[in-house]
Amino acid sequence: MTTRLVIFALSAVTFAITPLALKAAQEAAFCPLGNETLHGNYISRGMGTRVGVGPITATGWATFDGKGNFVHPGTASINGVIDTSTEIGTYTVNSDCTGSEVATDGSQYYIVVAPDGSRFTWISTVPGRVVSGTAIRFPRRRGDD
Repeated sequence: MTTRLVIFALSAVTFAITPLALKAAQEAAFCPLGNETLHGNYISRGMGTRVGVGPITATGWATFDGKGNFVHPGTASINGVIDTSTEIGTYTVNSDCTGSEVATDGSQYYIVVAPDGSRFTWISTVPGRVVSGTAIRFPRRRGDD
């Protein structure tokens, strides 16, 4: 009889604690929406160095579709030479708000996203590029869907 009571008590405690543990795990996810965290248009700016070439500064805007795709037209000054181009690629936002971007031109970035998706910081992960920056979402205008 005592064994049954202990088993029953342990079962009751387990069933009582499980929902709390699941809720805590969900709350620990800073970016539970994943790729949907980044959506809309962002202003982007970065600075750094291309090893063996010289300083880089860049600005532009990027559009994220909330589904893992981005388009990023921009202009860069690379050691004083102006380059205007458009990066197109994919991105991933993890539940801890870290992620990555990979462009079709071979550019790669590590990103850290604000939980509300309003901004993110980035750093190039391509060897020889010591470049990092920030991006801030454009504010919504009245009438935007």
